[in-house]
Amino acid sequence: MMKNKQSGKTEYAGEKSIVTLDQSTLPWSLLLDADPEEENVQRYIDQGSGFIWRAENDIQGVIVFLTNKLVFEIMNLAVAPKVQGQGIGYALLTHTLKEMKQLKTTQQQVIIRTGSTSSAALQLYKKIGFLEISREKDYFVKNYKQPIYENGQRLRDQVTLAKKI
Repeated sequence: MMKNKQSGKTEYAGEKSIVTLDQSTLPWSLLLDADPEEENVQRYIDQGSGFIWRAENDIQGVIVFLTNKLVFEIMNLAVAPKVQGQGIGYALLTHTLKEMKQLKTTQQQVIIRTGSTSSAALQLYKKIGFLEISREKDYFVKNYKQPIYENGQRLRDQVTLAKKI
């Protein structure tokens, strides 16, 4: 992995790179896979920043975050199903955490929220050092128009994790 100073890309072997999210070419299918409420996604896309994982002109992963006064909040992290488990989520998340350290002014931590049945996501976040700080019972039942299913189970509770930055 190396950073190309001219393009600002982090490059990986085999034409893979992490590039800044461009509003004109949003990977909607990935974004909506992580959060099916298009209005919510549009709202944080408009206010946020992010990166995409591109492999040979195919967008395979995306991460979006908001910068608030005391925290950074990761709003969306998604990897295409065909390439899950290959380290793309890990690469996007660690790249974003490094960028946040450079952007940091008054922010004390990074938070991320996910479903309680999202075992692979929870495992990834904990591996990187995020700790669970709260659970909101029936969050997805109360706040989403349609039921969401993950791993064959109806998604109900939201887990909030945090990491000092």
